[in-house]
Amino acid sequence: MAKFEVSATVNLPVEEVWKAHEDVTLLERIAPPFPKVRLLEPNIICQLGTRFTVRVELFGPAALDWQVQIIRWEPPTCFVDQQVSGPFSFWEHTHQFIPISANQTRLLDTVNFELNPFLDDTLVRFGLESMFQWRMENLQRALSQR
Repeated sequence: MAKFEVSATVNLPVEEVWKAHEDVTLLERIAPPFPKVRLLEPNIICQLGTRFTVRVELFGPAALDWQVQIIRWEPPTCFVDQQVSGPFSFWEHTHQFIPISANQTRLLDTVNFELNPFLDDTLVRFGLESMFQWRMENLQRALSQR
């Protein structure tokens, strides 16, 4: 199983960071321009057991639907989403919010995954790590504007 982590620090209390993540549309706002990411269900309420589908738009009409479920929900410090159906043999994404002080929080994303055997491990891993680094930088900016 492969694993990678990305992290950043924001000057916000952990409760504000958590509140921002309760809005799942944050995912669309922090995603890189390619591949485009859209949520298929409107008005998603995040909590333990929530399922939602992310459409990853690749080239032209080519798209991939990826369903995930929140399998762990520990406000205000952690939640975990896991693939129900999608491109990976296994996917689990842990979001941790670690209070550093009353007004500063460390964000830590940990992704454990197993690739579909038909995918190129090196290329996919590089793409994933780049995408998550981009997302983390966008997340840092978005939270700083709160």
